[in-house]
Amino acid sequence: MTINEREENAYTLAVQAGLWGYPLAHRVEAFPRTLEAKGAGRNSFRKFDRLKSAEDRFVVTPNNLTIDGYALLDLADGPVVIHVPKLADERWFIVQIGDAFDDVVLNVGGSRPHVPGAYLITGPEFQGRLPGDMIQVSFRTNIGFVALRIAVNSADDLAGALQAQEGFTIRPLPDYLRDGITRAEPDYSPIPFPALTAPKELIHFDRLGAAMKYMLPIHADVNDTFVQTLGTIGLSVRKGFDWQGLDKSTLDGLRRAAPVVEQIADERWKTISDTVNGWRGSLASGRCSFDWALNAANTKNQVGTEVADQVFYVNTAVDVDDQTLDGANDYVVYFEPGQTPPVAGMWNIAMYDDSMLFVANEIDRVSIGSTTDGLTPNPDGSLTIYLQHTKPEGDRASNWLPAPAGTFNLTMRYYTPLAPILTKNYKVPAVRKA
Repeated sequence: MTINEREENAYTLAVQAGLWGYPLAHRVEAFPRTLEAKGAGRNSFRKFDRLKSAEDRFVVTPNNLTIDGYALLDLADGPVVIHVPKLADERWFIVQIGDAFDDVVLNVGGSRPHVPGAYLITGPEFQGRLPGDMIQVSFRTNIGFVALRIAVNSADDLAGALQAQEGFTIRPLPDYLRDGITRAEPDYSPIPFPALTAPKELIHFDRLGAAMKYMLPIHADVNDTFVQTLGTIGLSVRKGFDWQGLDKSTLDGLRRAAPVVEQIADERWKTISDTVNGWRGSLASGRCSFDWALNAANTKNQVGTEVADQVFYVNTAVDVDDQTLDGANDYVVYFEPGQTPPVAGMWNIAMYDDSMLFVANEIDRVSIGSTTDGLTPNPDGSLTIYLQHTKPEGDRASNWLPAPAGTFNLTMRYYTPLAPILTKNYKVPAVRKA
């Protein structure tokens, strides 16, 4: 069989390009939808001003342990300023700042000392001077994201959390210099990504080309050896995806590569997590761009993840016998004395339906954990959580997490997890039938 060297070379390079640029291409697809749904502002926070409920539809696997704010960063027209206030009370919070490769560039708060002030987020071509005493955060892309999470320590603490939330702002640098930290209305204007024109089977590379053209510095075409090589398959910062200038053999190689990129991402996703007592989670998150297949797998399945030493999640949809969780049964999660999750922040278990959304119930409780009012340990110091559709009798009701009538799944969240979790020595108890 004769090998078409041009096609094979294009195929090999296109697979690498597809994995390397998966987070970039994903943002060209996802960011317009996020702005249209008003899930995040462009260079401004969209702040959720209440605990998440069953009616919140912006984010799947929502969380009611914190109130959140989200922003998409667009640095193409210049830097933006994130203002982090000095809080009036001791309260857990984190400002997660990430780039278009889905890497966390900087965390403010969390397990680290809280340093209030103005953080200047600059793009890859910024050459100006920093005004005053701003803290510079340099990006390698013109696009990024910010996630703000502020702890709500109890149902009665929501007002205090909302007050703390008001002090966090994002403004383009000229607006900040003119108006200071005055809060502006969220901006939902679209990000002007280049138009997509390639055939459907090449859409991933078309999105990647649009992302490169908008997000990367023009000098990458000559200073980055991998980006420079991508020019042979029509990808560059200057032109985006010049698919119409490619010969048939190169296009055939690209068409073959497109589904393989997805297959590699799917296979890597199957292997990156550990499963213990039915709970599945991965410590490989937040900064994975060094491993292209791993980063593609994470981006495809859980974009915008935090580094594990700040926030770590595990989830399960099965009991200890590997049977699907179903509200037709009653379950317990039993923590031995002294064996609740070792965290410096908070922990909780959240209940979701098959759509990965909260489950409405008679007591309006969608999660349970360290900040739950009235959570009652057993006399020996152990703790039993009851997962069932109908309300338990007697004192057990204080430790009840209502389940739907049908199938469900659970997510355990650790905020500022301690060493036993990060070294995999802590084992979360299995879900067992009562």
